Amino acid sequence: MPQAIIMAGGPGERFWPLTHKKFPKYRIRFDGKHSLLQNTYRRLLKVYHPDQIHLVTTREHIPMIRKELPLLKKRNLICEPRRKNTAPALFLSSAVLAERFGPEEVVSFFPADHLIQNETLFKKTIQGAIALAKKEERIVTIGIKPHFPATGFGYIERGSAIAGFSQAYRVRRFVEKPDRPTALQYLRRKNFYWNGGIFTWRIGVFINAMKRFSPGISRRFDLKKLAESYRRLPAISIDYALLEKAKNIALYKTEMDWCDIGSWDMFLEKAKKNAQQNFVSGACIQKECRRSLILNLSPAPLIAIGISGLIVAQTKQGTLVCPRGRSEEAALLFKAPLK
Repeated sequence: MPQAIIMAGGPGERFWPLTHKKFPKYRIRFDGKHSLLQNTYRRLLKVYHPDQIHLVTTREHIPMIRKELPLLKKRNLICEPRRKNTAPALFLSSAVLAERFGPEEVVSFFPADHLIQNETLFKKTIQGAIALAKKEERIVTIGIKPHFPATGFGYIERGSAIAGFSQAYRVRRFVEKPDRPTALQYLRRKNFYWNGGIFTWRIGVFINAMKRFSPGISRRFDLKKLAESYRRLPAISIDYALLEKAKNIALYKTEMDWCDIGSWDMFLEKAKKNAQQNFVSGACIQKECRRSLILNLSPAPLIAIGISGLIVAQTKQGTLVCPRGRSEEAALLFKAPLK
């Protein structure tokens, strides 16, 4: 039976000052009830049995994962000895599941912290990707039809159609996050899709592809000597390790309402706002404000008067004030030495 693996790790620095090592992005509760990770797990339950849902993370995240997902089976928690980016994490997960289920098993990977609204279409999309991976010797990636010229997402250009699957195409190329004029061109051309970071493959197909295109991982990896061998693996993304090299990549297109909430700006786009287009949360007093995010999770009060188009976020970690469109710069400045 198909398996699912949630990828959870990383500090989510683009949400400074809210996120930090003990509160990564996947713990954010945008709806005030469930964390992004909990919603990912709940969404997967519409496609998979609990026994089929696994999670890969690093040791320091395990206590937080346990708190967020108390029903996740202990056996289904895969632990990286150290954080090494997505390619080693996917290879480790695939190797563990290969031992349990064999190389013909189909496995899909899902980021822990994405927002997906239309869960019925999500289920249909994943089932279609699984069917494609079962029939074809392909690495399948989900491509989301763009509905605005996003500059914060990577894109996939589709190639020719794959026979027998109305929503499947060969991949012509992956492209990095574009500037706005380029993103507008992609939107008009209609053959570019957002890269959703969701992957599906038969385990054996993936491992063989990694042996060919990423021997620096496949040759050094040893599941029986995991800690020792993992230390020698390169810290590289699956995009650079495999996706941009292999010729058997397929795009499975979808129109589901998907978003990688990667910054305060993107959060404000998706959040439920008041009549003045503000998102206000916490101990805040605001007057005559428009088109702004005003969030306060600190004990000190926050007062905003007459502001427009600003991101204002205050926590015990610090305070961020910036124009909309520049919130991603916060983490970089926070790391820089104070002058």
